[in-house]
Amino acid sequence: MNMAHIHLLVNHFPIIGSIFISIMFLIALIFKNVFLQKLSLWFLVVVALFTAVAYQSGDGAKSILENVTRVPQGVMHDHESMARVGLILMFVAGAVSLFGVIFYSRKPTLPRYLQIIVMSILVVSVIVFIYVGYLGGQVSHPEIRSFIEVPGYLLGLN
Repeated sequence: MNMAHIHLLVNHFPIIGSIFISIMFLIALIFKNVFLQKLSLWFLVVVALFTAVAYQSGDGAKSILENVTRVPQGVMHDHESMARVGLILMFVAGAVSLFGVIFYSRKPTLPRYLQIIVMSILVVSVIVFIYVGYLGGQVSHPEIRSFIEVPGYLLGLN
């Protein structure tokens, strides 16, 4: 197993994890379920760790991919730059979440400011990671970065 395998294995965790945790945390806020809020924070810490692994494995995957296929440098650079933004964002989210679950572990509720900060970070991270995934798809799948029109018979239109 090389770095490209590892990157492909873990790169979906930040995307799907941030979406899942956002929904879970929002439900926990709506129903005022403190247990679910704290569980969401723990999941966010775990996803932050997977995000670090995905980012670290990206350089190895990049060097392998550059030797195997021709990927436009701009596509690779854009994906790498946005992944760095996502990593920083998820690092902040993980740190805030870890602070929240440790500092407020024995408290009956999470403070409102923490709920707002976490939900705000989650909304931004969903947007960022969906875009990172889109850019990563352009790196891996040349058919989606192509601007050539697909014939109708391939789409089942004829």
